[in-house]
Amino acid sequence: MKRYIIILLIVLGSIKLACSQKQVSPLDWLNENTIELQPNGVYDFSKLKDVLKNRRIVALGESSHGLGKYYEMKSELVMYLHKELGYEVLAMEGGLGDINLAYADIDTISPKNLRDYTLFGNFKAQEVDTLFSYIKETSSSNKPLIYAGYDTQFSSNYFITKIVRLLAPINKTMSDSFSTRLYSFQKSFQAARNNDSITYIKHRNIFIKNANEANLLIKENKDSLIQAKAITEEDYQIIQRTLEMFVKSTNLSYADRYKAIELRDELMAENLIWLLDEMYPDKKTIVWAHNAHVEKNSPEDYNSKLMGHYLKEKYKEDYYALGLFAYEGNAYQFWTKDAIPFKNNDSTAIENRFFKTGKTAPFLDLSSLKSNNYNYTQWLFETNTAFELENGGAISFIPTHRFDGILSVKFSEIPTYD
Repeated sequence: MKRYIIILLIVLGSIKLACSQKQVSPLDWLNENTIELQPNGVYDFSKLKDVLKNRRIVALGESSHGLGKYYEMKSELVMYLHKELGYEVLAMEGGLGDINLAYADIDTISPKNLRDYTLFGNFKAQEVDTLFSYIKETSSSNKPLIYAGYDTQFSSNYFITKIVRLLAPINKTMSDSFSTRLYSFQKSFQAARNNDSITYIKHRNIFIKNANEANLLIKENKDSLIQAKAITEEDYQIIQRTLEMFVKSTNLSYADRYKAIELRDELMAENLIWLLDEMYPDKKTIVWAHNAHVEKNSPEDYNSKLMGHYLKEKYKEDYYALGLFAYEGNAYQFWTKDAIPFKNNDSTAIENRFFKTGKTAPFLDLSSLKSNNYNYTQWLFETNTAFELENGGAISFIPTHRFDGILSVKFSEIPTYD
């Protein structure tokens, strides 16, 4: 008799457990497991501590380079990570030469000029001003937030101006023509888009020759430049690497010209690995870039190997890829200078799922989530959609496959430009 009672209790318990599991909806689970990062309108990142404290690299993505809320929130998060979790380097999606050489001169540069001398135009927004004031303020402390860049492209004129000045006493002819010849990069890029092979090859060759000749001149005069305090040893390494990357990133045949996008990501990863392992070994680093650059794996129907893929492959659990999304707003499209309205209310949209939690800035850690048959989490292992302006608009991806964590905001306007 006791045996039958025990069996009955087990069966009843199993039925009760199954019923309780059925009552948990995906939204219920998401509400329970997301962290609100802006309660009552004030940023509070303290609950991220357990997730991020042991990571060497935190990569902060963004679904568009044209949303002011992203710039505001990421600036606040960067400062928190520096103050509270010991992150010492901010590596921004901007020119390797522009950012690193400007930061070396930070004593003579104002926060606003540091912003404008280093960033691509779409980043030069008032929403990052607090961050650049913070970089300037901490630069003279015993705990600076080091500002670095890793892009193979130039994001401003700072590097060019520096090279022109260095070359002037060495080779006036080269100095006078350096800037003009370097802008052959844009001409070759446009020729590639216009399917103009003759112009592409002509300006590619001018650009490569210019970079190689400048690199050789500076190498031959390295000792005298350092002795004259025109550059430091660290400046020389940055200059040499930047010019080498100019060549690597453009040395493509006309037939292979469309491989430049994937090549850029590969070289940005190489630059970041160099910064992480050679320039700033053992320093915890924040990477600021687009979702497409920080992701650990590609969305569906994308076969390119991008920057974050290389970093995840090398640094494994030390690398944390955070995707950032927005439910509704207006995004600045920098190539047309238009404000693009969007609202992601499709049932499969990741932004819509997070919006329904009612939270202003919900964050979900995906890094420890395991696939199972529970309907309330299985959607994170299946295809969702999202809006990424620079990726062509609507994209499809599996959240746990692409990111280690997701942060979504309810609304954003375009950035505030001066």
